Amino acid sequence: MLILSLFILLIYSSVINSVDTLKYNNKYLVRIGIIILLYSIYILKDFTLEILYNNNINDIYIYNNYYFYNKYNIYIILLIKLVVICLLTINSTTNIIKIIPEKTINENNKINSNINGLISKELNINYINIIIFNIIGIILLLSSNNLLSLFISIELQSYSLYILTGIINRSHISAYNSLLYYLIGGLGSIIILYGISILYNTTSIININYINTFIHLIDINNNILLNEINSIYLGWIFIIFGLLIKIGVAPMYNWSILIYSNSNTVITSYISIIPKLSILSYILILINNININIYNNDLYINKLILLLSLFIIISLLIGSIGGLTQIKIKTILAYSGLLNLGYLLLTILITLSSNNDNLIIDDINKSNINSIISYIIYISQYSLNHISIFLLLIISIIYLKNNNNLLNYQHLTYVKELSFIKNNIFLVISLIIIIGSFIGIPPLLGFYGKYTILISTINNNNLFLSLLLIICSVISTIFYLYFLNIVLINNNSLSISLNPLTKSTGPINNNNNNNNIKISNNILTYIFSSIILITLFNFIQWNNILKGAYIISIILN
Repeated sequence: MLILSLFILLIYSSVINSVDTLKYNNKYLVRIGIIILLYSIYILKDFTLEILYNNNINDIYIYNNYYFYNKYNIYIILLIKLVVICLLTINSTTNIIKIIPEKTINENNKINSNINGLISKELNINYINIIIFNIIGIILLLSSNNLLSLFISIELQSYSLYILTGIINRSHISAYNSLLYYLIGGLGSIIILYGISILYNTTSIININYINTFIHLIDINNNILLNEINSIYLGWIFIIFGLLIKIGVAPMYNWSILIYSNSNTVITSYISIIPKLSILSYILILINNININIYNNDLYINKLILLLSLFIIISLLIGSIGGLTQIKIKTILAYSGLLNLGYLLLTILITLSSNNDNLIIDDINKSNINSIISYIIYISQYSLNHISIFLLLIISIIYLKNNNNLLNYQHLTYVKELSFIKNNIFLVISLIIIIGSFIGIPPLLGFYGKYTILISTINNNNLFLSLLLIICSVISTIFYLYFLNIVLINNNSLSISLNPLTKSTGPINNNNNNNNIKISNNILTYIFSSIILITLFNFIQWNNILKGAYIISIILN
């Protein structure tokens, strides 16, 4: 269905590919993309509900075992689609709001890269097509049960992100970001392809389940065949390492901070969350599907555990300490993303190490389930927090546009520039709730995410990483509170004087644009308010949330 819709969008885009027509149809293309994603969820609702609620269904294999579906990847695909729909809704509404006056664009014939990408009038006509390409790659990746389909889907996802990074702003910075992303992603692809070549050279098999069957047939007491097992394990290590490079895990993180900070805000909101959701979720699938116990080789298992532990420690330390000296909003959020990446990798490490511990089967199963539950809960709440913070930035810009003269104030780059929202009590309360959730203050949703990870780590007897998680969470609180300090305490920050009657210092000349702004404000406010309420009152349904995560986690155990 998505592929057919993509072809229709490509044809429609080519038909309206003229400057005058494009100006009025960009926002409609994005909205058509939202409808396509909503309809793709609707037509599969029966299949989705059958898998989620039928305990007798484990894995469903299709296309000669090339792809599979179960409760876990169905949930992750549904989560990613909902996140993309929210982000596209932001894009479709900002598309009709002119943040820079018309004459500024005409005179300079370019867009300042400091505008944070809230000029969507210049949005490329192929933007929504690239998003659909990316979603198709993600769905194929999360359901891949074949080395060939794995590589094709990860490349389909990656190449769409490379193009997306430089598609909006007509500047050398966007081109540089896109090229840098392409080079780093190419390095990750080479490592993944090398791992796949090792696996195929050793087994002559490309189906992941069949590779496990092949291992079962090997006599591990034979030293010659034991070398083949080592080669297979080495291939999996290369594949996982290549996937981690593509999402910017520390110490290979500098490029991601640079790209997230310099890219268009609309693009940053997408590329800073969607690749992490898909790739980390598939790594968890890989670790469970390859059945780590059958390799019976402590040397390579310990190497993989050591490698992941090193990545986690560096990501937690750099993510918590690196943001302390930053004053730009998106740079702080980039370091926050690196910190949360360390949290998510910690849940994957628990799953891996519990399989390697000398525990009885019941204890292994319990540890696995706890780690997967913590992963599902944390990645869900992190997605909500991510959407809410970028929604706050977009709504703040719209609020600023309606209440201040943009000829003197055109962008929102530094944290101190957020101080103008102190005039709006709704935005202030929302910021407090969002920051509190990022910090992990109960009863907000972020607290339960960190709580489940901490409990799983302690139950796995990994006290060092448990202590490190607590320390890094405390350190990161400092730069999170920097946002609240600017808005609530700092008196030297920007302040806006408003007309109490019109709430605006300048009129809006275009009546149609005025109506569009009202509609967009209603849409954004509805989505934003819903997410804030979920973050604030999730504890009411916490038991049901935990039961749902447990049902999903059983399938991977």
